Amino acid sequence: MATVRRNSKQRTLVYEAVCASHQHPNAEEVYEVVRQKLPEISLGTVYRNLNLLEEMGMIVRIQTSGGADRFDADTTPHPHLICSECGKVVDLDCSIDQEVLQLKQALEKSGANVQKIQLRIWGLCDQCSQH
Repeated sequence: MATVRRNSKQRTLVYEAVCASHQHPNAEEVYEVVRQKLPEISLGTVYRNLNLLEEMGMIVRIQTSGGADRFDADTTPHPHLICSECGKVVDLDCSIDQEVLQLKQALEKSGANVQKIQLRIWGLCDQCSQH
């Protein structure tokens, strides 16, 4: 039986903060934005709502290995460049729908139960590669 979740002001503000940012904010950055509208919110509440929004499929968590997880409101399959110098996360402007589908089919053919596919590429962002 599916759990019915009431929408809350906190969750709405957390979601809006992620949607408004094209910089893939981490939880503390989301907290700072939401706190401007709702000063009494706690960082724990922001974390809980980010986790819930991810569970609901409304945002994507981008694990950066080493830095704080980042969040993206664009849930369509697309690759991310993670800068190994500054930690910035950048959307790459290309479609990977067909490749993801083929990869998922190949994995399932091998007997794997695929839960999620996320393409992350590590390298230097445009600013760091200029130094």
